[in-house]
Amino acid sequence: MAELSLMKQPNEQASVSPFMSREFARVYEDMAHRITGPVSLTALDLVGPIGPGIAVLDIAAGTGALSVPAAQRGAAVTAVDISPGMVERLSAKLAGFPSCTSLVADGQRLSLPEDSFDATFSIFGVITFADWR
Repeated sequence: MAELSLMKQPNEQASVSPFMSREFARVYEDMAHRITGPVSLTALDLVGPIGPGIAVLDIAAGTGALSVPAAQRGAAVTAVDISPGMVERLSAKLAGFPSCTSLVADGQRLSLPEDSFDATFSIFGVITFADWR
């Protein structure tokens, strides 16, 4: 599995935000999954065969609308989200999938070796990035 780096500057502090909390993650999942779930399934289907032997990176993974179905199809999923609350919920869902991991990380500052993943996704999360390109 690829090694991830947050690429933070030494004196940089993570911002404290209500969007990082367990409660926000719960409400987000309850409210947003009706949209993110179907969109994520469609994205997986459109990319082609996602299953055993396929490494997937899910950036701004939230509570796993894409990561969990990819794991259920047999993919090795690395899911990152900046919110500890989101990652806590997602980690519990991915616990039964030994080739999957979820990490608290800033999706805008990942440092990954070239060709580490067969498919990379960001379902809606990337729209919050300052430089989404």
